[in-house]
Amino acid sequence: MSGLTIDDLVAMEQLGCTVIAGADGGRRRVVWAHSCELDDPWNWVGADELLMTVGMCVPRDDAGQVRFVRRLHEHGVAGVAIGDDLKAPPISAAMAEEADRLAFPVIGVSHTIPFAALGRTVALASQSSQIRRIARLSRLYELARTATFGDESLLSRLSAELGHRLHVVDVRYASEVMREGPPLARGVVEELADRLSGQLDRLPARISLESDGAVTATALALSTHRACMLVAEGPGEVDLDVFVLLHAQSLIAMEVERITRDRERADLDGGEILRQFIQGTLGLDAAQLSLRQFGLAEVESSTVMGFDAAHLPTVRLLMGDTTLPHLSCEWGEHGFLMAPTAAAAEAVELLRPHVPALGISAPSSSLQHLGDSTRQALWALQAAHAGGGGIADYTTAAPLFLPRTLADAHFATRMILGSLLEHDGAHGSDLVNTLEVYLSTDRSWVETSRRLMIHRQTLGYRLRKIETLTGRSTRSSADIAMFWMALVARRITRETA
Repeated sequence: MSGLTIDDLVAMEQLGCTVIAGADGGRRRVVWAHSCELDDPWNWVGADELLMTVGMCVPRDDAGQVRFVRRLHEHGVAGVAIGDDLKAPPISAAMAEEADRLAFPVIGVSHTIPFAALGRTVALASQSSQIRRIARLSRLYELARTATFGDESLLSRLSAELGHRLHVVDVRYASEVMREGPPLARGVVEELADRLSGQLDRLPARISLESDGAVTATALALSTHRACMLVAEGPGEVDLDVFVLLHAQSLIAMEVERITRDRERADLDGGEILRQFIQGTLGLDAAQLSLRQFGLAEVESSTVMGFDAAHLPTVRLLMGDTTLPHLSCEWGEHGFLMAPTAAAAEAVELLRPHVPALGISAPSSSLQHLGDSTRQALWALQAAHAGGGGIADYTTAAPLFLPRTLADAHFATRMILGSLLEHDGAHGSDLVNTLEVYLSTDRSWVETSRRLMIHRQTLGYRLRKIETLTGRSTRSSADIAMFWMALVARRITRETA
C-alpha cells in the first residue's frame, strides 16, 4: 500500500502545494491523483484519490462550496488540489470551516506547477496500489472468461466480487434483464423507470435512489442497445474504485448484449416452430422434441395470445426477461404468443402496459387444437379493437356476437354481407370496402370520402345501394351492429384462411 500522504505532497516544495484548509487531514493517504471539472467530481474520483481541479467544478456560493467539500469527504476522496490560475472562485470562510471540521484537506497548487507533475509523483509512489487494482481487474475478467456460455451467472459473480447485489434494469419497459437471485423491489424498478422516462436517449451516468431520505441503491448507465441501468443495492451510495467500477460496467454491458442476441436467435427458432404448429405441418413427435427445448414439453394446458404484429419485438423483449416458457411468432398483420395457461395471467400483466390490444384464447390441452386457439386469440383481439383496446378473453368476449368457429364466421359473413359480396364480384364494385371504411370512421362522410377518394354524392349513392341490397339501414344502431360484427367475422375468415 502506498505510504504517500497529503502532508508528504505539501512537504515536497517542488510541487508548489500549500494547505488552505483541513490541515488535520494531512495524514490521509493518496493512492492516485485525478483531474476532473465536472459538477459532480465525487462520482468520478475514487476513495483515497486526490481531486485536481483548476476550480471550474468548485461552486461559487457558500452553501454550494460546503456541499462540495462534504460530498467529496463522504465518498472518501483524499483531498482536493485547486490550481491558483484565477479560474477558481474564492474559497469562502464557510467552505474552509467545513473542511477544518471534517479534516478534509484543501490545498492550493501554484500555476507554475502542471498537474501532470503532481499526478506522476502520486503514481510513482502508488505502484503497489496499482498492482492490487490490476489484480482485481484480472479477477473481474477471469469471472467473465469462465462464465459458462448461456449461463447468466456473471452478474451474481460480479455481485460477490464487488460486494453489492447487482441488477440490470431496462428503464424503457421497467423490466429486469438478467433475473438471478432475489429480484429488485418492484417499487425501485418503477421509480427508476419514472425518473428516466424523458432521458432514454441519453441516460445519466449515475443517480441515487432514496427511501425515507436514505440512499438504498445506486444506478449507473450501461452502454447497451437497450436503455439499461446497472443498479447496485445497499445502504449509502456505491463506494467502489471508479476504475474497477467502469470495467465492471463494461463487462455487464457486453453480457447484456450477448444475452439479447441469444434470445433473439431463440425467438426466431421458436417463431418458426409456432408457425408450423399453427399450419399443422409439424408432427406430434417432432413437436414434443421442439417444445422440450423451450420448456413447454410437460405443459398440461397452453393459452395463445394475439396482438398487432408491430408489438412483437416488445413482447419478445419482455417475455425474454422472465423465466416463463413461451413461443412467439408473426403471422400476417398479427403476432401470437403461446405460453402455459398457468403463466398466462402473469404474462398478461407483464404485457398490459405496453401492448394496446390483446386477445386471449381459451385454454387448450392438445397441440392438435393450436390452430383453433390461434383463431380464438385473433377473434378476441378483434373484440378488443372493437372496444377501443385493452384485453379481451375469448371465453367471455366470444358470446358478444363473435363467432366461436371458423364455420360460424363464414356463416355470419354470408348471412349479412352475402348480397354485397355477390354484387361486388359481379360488377366490380366496392360496396363492402365502402361499408367498412364508413363504419370504421364512425360514419364520417368527410373522412370516408377522403379515404376512398370519392365525391360525397358517390358515397351517398353507394350507401343507398348497400341498404337496398341488404335490406338494412346504415342509420339504425341494430343494423350497424350487425354490419360491424359481420365485417369482423369476414376479416377473421380472411386472416385465418
